[in-house]
Amino acid sequence: MRWIACALGLSCVVFLASGPARAQLMLPGALQAQPETPGKPGAPAAGAPRPKPAPAKPPQPEAAIGKTFLHDGEKGTISLGRGSGEGALEISALSIEGEEIAAPGDACRIDVVASGAPIAATPVGRPNGALRFSVALEACPFEFDLLDGALLVSHAGGACVFEAAGCKADPSGLWGPAPSSFDDKQVKQFESARGKAETAMRSDFRALVAAAGKDQAAVKGFAAEQAGFSSRRETTCRSYVGEETHGFCALKLTQARSLALRAAREAYEKEKGPAKAARKGAHAQAARDAAAKTGPNAAPNPPSAN
Repeated sequence: MRWIACALGLSCVVFLASGPARAQLMLPGALQAQPETPGKPGAPAAGAPRPKPAPAKPPQPEAAIGKTFLHDGEKGTISLGRGSGEGALEISALSIEGEEIAAPGDACRIDVVASGAPIAATPVGRPNGALRFSVALEACPFEFDLLDGALLVSHAGGACVFEAAGCKADPSGLWGPAPSSFDDKQVKQFESARGKAETAMRSDFRALVAAAGKDQAAVKGFAAEQAGFSSRRETTCRSYVGEETHGFCALKLTQARSLALRAAREAYEKEKGPAKAARKGAHAQAARDAAAKTGPNAAPNPPSAN
């Protein structure tokens, strides 16, 4: 493996080492989301009350201050501290592992140092329910959702290319604790929490479908998105080291999905409200127009030409 220490905008220093690659397996016991049937998935019976999603509170920035997260629990680091703006965080340490451009398959690591200064992580709202932060790293801009004890990192466009270091790396995925930090008690807690997270997620999905009501296009879209969640979760979690033993990644992504479903329901209801009012107003106007044509004050029909 090559380690490349970089100052932003400056040259890189390369260190050489070697180490075997390790394939990770998806947790066999991780609970899988069952795809809902398109058309009327999870639709409540006539007259039944609308299902209520189980409460899920996204963590606040304070929960991440002073914490260090590892990509897939073993490589690279993101260390977070308190930012200068309201609700902001800052990255005090950042390293990303990838592979050499000239020798695909050979590992390398970029240690990013911003001239001794931290990198800002700016809050950009809650598009998927959890707090999202944007990191304007010139060679590799990315965003992360703040989860309970983990970061879900996303980066558009595939692997970032660090030309000066001859290394490319993709920070996307779950960043969390090293599995060596989990004791047997925590592993059992994760297993119990996964069952509760699955139940909460399905409840949130049913609430989203109920909010859509007779909007079949929306219902089918929600069902398709939910049906693909389990495969996306498996793809993300198969590389988290030790996942088949502790299931931490599956738990965090299921909890994140529940938050995303609640955010989708709130967004849909907010968007549907004005549209519903507009349709109601149009129907009322049409009724008034019809009454004006047929009521006692309506203009008489013109006399027949005969």
